[in-house]
Amino acid sequence: MQLLQILAVVIIASLLVILVRERNESISFLLVIIIGVFIFLYILSHISQLFDVFNQIISRFNVSIPHLDTILKVIGIAYITEFASHLLKDADLEAIAVKVEMVGKIFILVLALPIFIAVLETLMHFIPH
Repeated sequence: MQLLQILAVVIIASLLVILVRERNESISFLLVIIIGVFIFLYILSHISQLFDVFNQIISRFNVSIPHLDTILKVIGIAYITEFASHLLKDADLEAIAVKVEMVGKIFILVLALPIFIAVLETLMHFIPH
C-alpha cells in the first residue's frame, strides 16, 4: 500500500513538472530535484529496516559474515552515486554526471580493497610454496 502512495505522489508531481516546464524550466528542474530528494528520503527510511533484517539473520543463525559492513557501504555508495548521476543527467550536465560516477567507482574500489586483500590471502594459503 505504501508503494502505491509513493507512486501516486510521484506521478502527480511528474505531471506538475510537465505542466510547469512549459512556462519556467528552472522551476520545473527544482521540482524534479525535490521529487528526487523526497523519493531518496523515503527509501532511506526503509533501508534502516533492511539493516535490522540483516542483523536479525546474523544473530539468529549465529553467522559471522566478515566484511558485511563494507559490502553494505559499497551498495550504499553505488545507489547514492547513481542517484546523483541521474539528477545531473536530468539537468543536462552529462559531463559532471560521468565524473560523479567515476568518483563513486573509486570510493567503491578503496572500500573494497580490504576484501580483495583478504581473498588474496586466502588464495595464497591454498597455493603451495
